[in-house]
Amino acid sequence: MSTDIIVILVPLLTIGLVIWFFTRMRRQRKPKKDKADDRTRLERAVWAWANILNSTQGPISSFGVSKVEMELEVHLPGSPVYPARVTWLVDKESLGYVEKGKELALKVDPLGPDHIYPNGSWAKPMV
Repeated sequence: MSTDIIVILVPLLTIGLVIWFFTRMRRQRKPKKDKADDRTRLERAVWAWANILNSTQGPISSFGVSKVEMELEVHLPGSPVYPARVTWLVDKESLGYVEKGKELALKVDPLGPDHIYPNGSWAKPMV
C-alpha cells in the first residue's frame, strides 16, 4: 500500500516542481517597468492642449476617484494635431474638467506622444 502511494506521489511532486520552476523563471524574465522611465518622460513632457472628443466615466470608488477613458484631439506645439486615447483616475471634484467637448491642458512627451499626462494633481494616468 505505501509503495503505491510513493509511486503516485513522486511523479506528481516532480511535475509540480517542474511547473513551479518554469513559472518562476518566466516571471523573472519579464522586463520590470522602470519608474525612472516614467519620471524621465514626465520631466521631458511639454505643455499641450486637447479637445475631448469622447469621455466615459466609471463609478466613483471609495477613494473618491473615477476611471475616465477619453478620446482626445491633441495639439502639441510644432506637431500636427493627432488623435489619442488616455485613461486617467480623476478626483470626483474634477470630473467636470474631463467631459466631452471641453478643452484640456495637459503635458505630452514629445519623444513619445502617446504618453499624455494631466496638468495637475487632480488626475493620474493609468498605465
